[in-house]
Amino acid sequence: MRDNVLVFYSRSVFDISATYKERFNELLKMAARLKDSCLAGERKVAGFTNLIGDCWYAFYHNEPILKGNINRVDDTQYEFIRHLLKNEEYVQWHSLTQGDDLLSVLTSISIAEQLLQNLELLNNDTYAVNSGQELGASTAQMKAHIRQLGETSISMMLQENKKKIRNTKKAVRTVGTMDGKKIENIPLSDQFKLASVIGQRKELQRIADLVGRFKKIAMKKQKMKNQRNMEFRNISTGHEVSRILPLELANYMMRPSKLDFLKRLSEQQTFVFGTKGKARKGKGPIIVCIDESSSMTAIKEQSKAFCIALLTIAKKQKRDFAIVPFATNIGEVVFFRKGQATTDDLIQFSNSFLGGGTNYELPLRESLNILLKSEFNKADLLFVTDGSSFLPTRFVEEFNHLKKKKQFECTAVVLTNLFNAIDLNVVQKFSDRVIEVNELFEAGDAFVL
Repeated sequence: MRDNVLVFYSRSVFDISATYKERFNELLKMAARLKDSCLAGERKVAGFTNLIGDCWYAFYHNEPILKGNINRVDDTQYEFIRHLLKNEEYVQWHSLTQGDDLLSVLTSISIAEQLLQNLELLNNDTYAVNSGQELGASTAQMKAHIRQLGETSISMMLQENKKKIRNTKKAVRTVGTMDGKKIENIPLSDQFKLASVIGQRKELQRIADLVGRFKKIAMKKQKMKNQRNMEFRNISTGHEVSRILPLELANYMMRPSKLDFLKRLSEQQTFVFGTKGKARKGKGPIIVCIDESSSMTAIKEQSKAFCIALLTIAKKQKRDFAIVPFATNIGEVVFFRKGQATTDDLIQFSNSFLGGGTNYELPLRESLNILLKSEFNKADLLFVTDGSSFLPTRFVEEFNHLKKKKQFECTAVVLTNLFNAIDLNVVQKFSDRVIEVNELFEAGDAFVL
């Protein structure tokens, strides 16, 4: 193994400007997995980084052009890239990767790691031939092996990982936008970190997909709520033509009712939309007590996504948001000011789960602590559980007293099925409303707190 290995893109077989070399060297700093694979390759074959840099350029640039003359030092690099450019799999994949930083880097990493695997196999075979002596493959043998791979294995390299690369990009987009920001606003370095984390934590993709499903439910419920507010709560009488209800305009258009309409208009008695905007009950913080007992393990990802989707509502309404996970004890309470969260916050929350029994009192007490410290008097508490727990009468009385004093409401979402034994009487003692569901996707009313 060589010491003082330099990971730097300096020599190319393409007609390339210095700007692109600088760009790849910047990417090496941003994408740890790219740098690590290049470093491992340099320890085997000098110039490995240049080869991967050219692979990146071949996929990123819209029309890469090889040099007419090359130095003999670059012969292996040239032959591999030449075969790459002629390959039909490359031509098809290049139509997607050109101009795409993330896809071109992920593809380059994939090629680098597969080349490393092949070189390792060559080393192992060479050891075997030499009866186990410390005689690995020479640099010349490795370079010859890379040239041979260029002729025979590029299609296989691309075919094996296209689907994986595409799914990784989709996962980066989905997970990265869980907190509501657009993918264009996520720094490229963060996208590379996400790609690495997602590779290790497959459930993040599933949670992000579920968040999207819950958001659709939330949007539908919010729309229905706003329509009801407009129809039933935000109507008054007046004479401003721009705010007159469509029904009243219909009266004006019909001859039998036209005179009556004009009379009521002059008396400011026609029905008009109000000016206060769409009414919304919730104005204070949202606190979610989420059951993480062992019985919730089967829907762990669903429950995480449910909380994150609720957080997006809080962000939109600029409301403080707290999550209190509980089982036998309470877990780490996470608090999001005005619903603001980073992708790292959401990943950390998604990766944790308590397990154990069910204790109602501890999360409810923690919720009171949050409320007592809050600058808001009104709040919405959402209590989600699939289990049962004992609550002392004295605590229930204390809780309900403070609930009235602080003017907050408690909604309980109770997951019921044949396997869960839940005493609804206990839940009803501290809740203003109980929503019984078989799964969280049926708890759409929770999104209009």
